[in-house]
Amino acid sequence: MRKTMSLLPRMAANNIRKNGSVYFPYIGISVFAMFTHFVFGFILKNDIMYTLPKGAYAVILVQIGYVLLGIIMIPFLYYTNSFLIKRRKRELGLYSILGLEKKHIGIMLFWESMIIYCVVMVGAIAMGLLFSKLIFLLLLNLAKMPVNVDFVIKPAAVTQTMIFYAFIMGLNLFVNLIQVGKSNPVELLGDSRRGEKEPKRIGFWSLAGLAAMVLGYRMAVKAQLESNVFFDFFLAVFFVVIGTYFLFTSGSIAALRFFKKRKGFYYRPENFITVSGMLYRMKKSAASLANICIFSTMVIITVVCTVSVYLGMESIVTSGFSRGFELNFIGEGTVDREALKQETRELAAQHGVILEEELDYAYVGIRVYQVDNLFQPEGDPYDYSSWTRLSLMTLEEYNRLENASETLQPGEVLIFSNGPDFAAQTVSFKGMEEELSMEYTVKKELTESRIRKKHTNDIMNTDYLVVLADEEELRRVSAVYHVDSAAQMSYYYGFWLDTAGENIPAEEELSEKEKIDGFSATIEQYAGTLPEFAEYRDRRENMEIQESTYGGLLFIGIFFGSIFLICLLIIMYYKQITEGFEDQTNFEIMQKVGMGDEEIRRTIRKQISMVFGLPLIGALCHTAVGMRMVYMLLGAIGFFETGLLIACCVGGCLIFALVYSVSYRKTSMAYYRIVRVMG
Repeated sequence: MRKTMSLLPRMAANNIRKNGSVYFPYIGISVFAMFTHFVFGFILKNDIMYTLPKGAYAVILVQIGYVLLGIIMIPFLYYTNSFLIKRRKRELGLYSILGLEKKHIGIMLFWESMIIYCVVMVGAIAMGLLFSKLIFLLLLNLAKMPVNVDFVIKPAAVTQTMIFYAFIMGLNLFVNLIQVGKSNPVELLGDSRRGEKEPKRIGFWSLAGLAAMVLGYRMAVKAQLESNVFFDFFLAVFFVVIGTYFLFTSGSIAALRFFKKRKGFYYRPENFITVSGMLYRMKKSAASLANICIFSTMVIITVVCTVSVYLGMESIVTSGFSRGFELNFIGEGTVDREALKQETRELAAQHGVILEEELDYAYVGIRVYQVDNLFQPEGDPYDYSSWTRLSLMTLEEYNRLENASETLQPGEVLIFSNGPDFAAQTVSFKGMEEELSMEYTVKKELTESRIRKKHTNDIMNTDYLVVLADEEELRRVSAVYHVDSAAQMSYYYGFWLDTAGENIPAEEELSEKEKIDGFSATIEQYAGTLPEFAEYRDRRENMEIQESTYGGLLFIGIFFGSIFLICLLIIMYYKQITEGFEDQTNFEIMQKVGMGDEEIRRTIRKQISMVFGLPLIGALCHTAVGMRMVYMLLGAIGFFETGLLIACCVGGCLIFALVYSVSYRKTSMAYYRIVRVMG
């Protein structure tokens, strides 16, 4: 008994070594997963992240990624473990026949888990210590934060990673012990060749999968940028995932059975072998192929979204600004416009910069709730798409602003929407009291304005400019919402800056940034001394926040894209191994019925290519249809660069297809090595 117990650890080590073709990839993905978990934990535990300028934005994203990583890796490593135990069942059955009791097999499995745990932890922590500083600097660089910071390893990050992986290994060991304990040696010997169970009621589940897929696709194509777009996105993803699973597990078998019933088609040598072989393979591989398809889609969309947002960061920031530098004043008898502009130009000259594309106008701003062509002061606080802002302006001010010559009669208005067209003949303004209600005729809907750029699908941030005939009409409409137009009159003054100009004092010792920084600080200080000063906005400050946010998002995208890709490759690799072991027997049977070796290899190669080609086709279809909804989601943060998104999508799909093809060829080598043993 004692001798047996001392022998079990050595048997466990030998088992891992002898089954290296299935264990080493599992150990590799586990090392990478725990390495990523360690790096994320290290970043979150590093105190410097909470003191860096704009560091909080990156920390929030890393925290989200940290949680998502755990949610993804627990089921995936559990799923991967199912491949391992399936390949080992025949071996464990032989151990039982040779005299090992189930408790001894359980102890051996425990030692195998301990050895794998130690190897993974040593590898992950060693990689973490070696590369964590480099990855930390990558995050700081992408987030445009200072990189000359201290690098400190926190023991808590190591401890959390060890506990997290111990939980995963404990869960897998528990499941393995239950499976082995409930099976007798004969069942264990047969389970290694048993495929995934064929579902019952294939016709019903095929139709259900098709319906789910159509519904998910329809939601993606019909998606609109509105308050529930995020809920619709997750619902569409749910339906597409369900539809993918059912179509692979049931729909593919139903389609092959359909071809099998077509006697004229089926009973041809090339079709007979292909259809029967594909039917056999899809019964055994459908669920895994569905997972490959889903992971492939996740890789493409993750990379496309993060890269598009990072490259389109400039346009996202610009969408919220009319000019790069903005001054806002509110109150009765606002600042002297001409004096403000003259003083601003003089300060610019003193700092070696010039003003460009100056823009100034007076208006009354009111936050309202829109219902069709009606603007009222109250509504559903959670219906964000219906909350909007009215900018009321006199015709005289509008004509000066736009250098136009529009005319209006009392009761008429001009209206401009920076989002979808207003598309109504009349506009109504309604206050809290029933008697406070006014209706105007829309003489003309404006299609452009110097104030804001128009994006017809931006319904999350829609603002309206309403031009009224005169100050009296402006006062009356403002009074509907209990706003005194004189006391609440706002004045906007914005401009861009340039450091080039012939008559600008040369200050060669100052960089362009230093000149702009100096002017920005001076104009903010000067504006603060003026009456009714409300706000000064420097677009560069917002840009720094966005760089930190979207740089952190790109960092998360790089890691998660890599994780999804590696998960995909591991599933593909294990399926190739499974196909290889099963086709050893298929070779022998085909040879016995008279097929030549070359014909057998060509047939199986064709079937394997078709099997692994289906997930790629499915992923590309999912991505193409899903881009509409992705565009709507990105619109919620101000991304409207359609061309950039399409370019990233096409490029991402092409690159992924290339990587997938190369990965298929590489993993198929394991398949052919196994098959040649018999062939």
